Amino acid sequence: MLFMSVKKFKIDDIVFYQPFKNDSSISSEILKNISKKAVIIKVYDDKNKFYDYEICVLDTGEFKKVVEQVLILEEN
Repeated sequence: MLFMSVKKFKIDDIVFYQPFKNDSSISSEILKNISKKAVIIKVYDDKNKFYDYEICVLDTGEFKKVVEQVLILEEN
């Protein structure tokens, strides 16, 4: 029996992308608090072992594949 993980976000959700949030090699609180508004454009299934979502950063139009841990619903 296969178990699918439940995703926290869905397509078209507006989220905040924090690229350095969980990076233990960075000691700067300024970098750790960088937050970019983005929209979820794709939710990956469990077959993709590396990424959970594809997002589009709204300010730059940049597309990124990310894990759920770097996304939050509200800006700090």
